[in-house]
Amino acid sequence: MTLLEDFLSGETDRVLHATWEVLGSRDPDLVDPLVPHAARIRRATEKLDLGGLIRPNSANVDFALTKLEHRGQGLCWCEDYPGPLHWDPEREQKAGNVRILSTSEPGWSMTYECACTVCGRVFDVEQGDHHFTWWRWRPRGVKRGT
Repeated sequence: MTLLEDFLSGETDRVLHATWEVLGSRDPDLVDPLVPHAARIRRATEKLDLGGLIRPNSANVDFALTKLEHRGQGLCWCEDYPGPLHWDPEREQKAGNVRILSTSEPGWSMTYECACTVCGRVFDVEQGDHHFTWWRWRPRGVKRGT
C-alpha cells in the first residue's frame, strides 16, 4: 500500500498513519509524490470523523496537507513549524533540522531561539504545558497575535 492509497482509503487508521508519516518526514522521496495529490487528499478526508481527544485528528491531517502544499510551492521545510504545537526543538535538533542557539532557564515553561539548518531562518519558540507539553514556533520578525 502507498501513502496515497492510505490517505484516500476512508479508513481512520490508514489516514492517520499516512498523516504521521508525512508530518514526521523530510524525505523528498516520501513527500514529493504526494504533492500533486494534495487537493484530492483534502477532498477525500475532509468529511471523515478521525476522532481525537484534546484536539481533533483532522487538524493533523490539515497540517500534513499544508506541508504538501508548502512543498509544492518550493518553501523550506521549516515553513511548517508555526502550525502544529508538537515540534519539540530538542528532537528537531537531534534530527539535524534546527540548531538551538539559546534557551531560557530550563523548566516547564521556557523559550528557545532556533535556526533552520536548511535556510537559516530564526524562530522564537515558546514551550508550555497544559495537559501536554507544547511548543509554539514564531518566525523571527513576525508580529505576535493578540
